Amino acid sequence: MKNILTLILVLVSITGFTQDSSIREFHFEVNKVLPYINVNVEQLKNANSLIDLDKNYKEEWIREYISVEILTINNGKSKKALSKDNVLSEEQKKNMMSADAGSEIAINVHYMPENDLSQNEVQLIDFKFITNPLFDASFIGGSQKMLMYLKENAVDKIPAETYQGYDIAAVKFTVNEEGEITKVNIFDTSGFGISQNSTIDDLLLETLSKMPCWKPAEYADGTKTEQEFVFTVGNHENCIIPLLSIREY
Repeated sequence: MKNILTLILVLVSITGFTQDSSIREFHFEVNKVLPYINVNVEQLKNANSLIDLDKNYKEEWIREYISVEILTINNGKSKKALSKDNVLSEEQKKNMMSADAGSEIAINVHYMPENDLSQNEVQLIDFKFITNPLFDASFIGGSQKMLMYLKENAVDKIPAETYQGYDIAAVKFTVNEEGEITKVNIFDTSGFGISQNSTIDDLLLETLSKMPCWKPAEYADGTKTEQEFVFTVGNHENCIIPLLSIREY
């Protein structure tokens, strides 16, 4: 499994498809959207502490641990395992490794905070994650075939003057457990809830909605799961890109 967590499914610069290619070069990408807490099977297998599960975990906030509970779903039943501090217990690690594919793993940390107050109350840090599938969703026929579909049905039809300066359009979509394209929606790149070009938005929405089926994402045990992607067209130096939570190679 090569860099599956940060895989760019396709990255391409398209030039010369407008009547006047000297006016504008269009760049478009399809990227996988990753959750804020992103854990694959190998990371989970090697995890020994909370920071191995969440790199942004704030150990320095804690003066004293009260309890650390990890909640999992195993064979359809809820399980809870406790530890005394940020070091994972064997039971916690076992439960997480055997959790049902695609099920949510929840962490609840009860602690006394590290501060200068004379009186403190027990605080809570909590976070959740779902282990990444072993195989990402993929376009049937390969990425080059997907490129051609997007180019012919959307990108080639966008007027050359559409995206000026740092303009960009982004369409989020989900490949569900059957490989169907669902939850297609325009991401607000203006920041004001105003469409920059409703005609182009409609074109992009229609193109994604009618896209042929993909092979769905899959766990090692064969369980299929949905996966989210984003299709972007325009200037990828736009400051909106980090908000899309996409990961590149």
